Amino acid sequence: MGFFAGFFSGFALTTTALYLTVQVHRSIRLEQRDAIRQQTQALTWLSSPIGAYDRRLAPSDIPQPAKEIAVPVRPTMKDLLKHHWNQEVEKLAKKAYDSRWEDARDTAMEGWKTVVRLVKKE
Repeated sequence: MGFFAGFFSGFALTTTALYLTVQVHRSIRLEQRDAIRQQTQALTWLSSPIGAYDRRLAPSDIPQPAKEIAVPVRPTMKDLLKHHWNQEVEKLAKKAYDSRWEDARDTAMEGWKTVVRLVKKE
């Protein structure tokens, strides 16, 4: 395997591992956020001054939460990864559509000429 193939495959592997690590960390943080939010709501309800001593004496016009706090529906990890993948593909498609290939060709030729000059010097 050549230098460039090894370099780019290592780069791709490292980038993939970092991307997946960040996504897993984000997913865990969202779960923690939801759990803390539910616990805060439960504690707020328990410690509210209205009917704190006896809930039967609380005014009936105040909305009382359900016995079980509703768990918000969260997208799965698969859906999050699909969404991020689609966003990345959309960005790359827009970039490819908006780019001028003549400029890319000229930039590549300038880079190649620079590399040839550096190699011939040594």
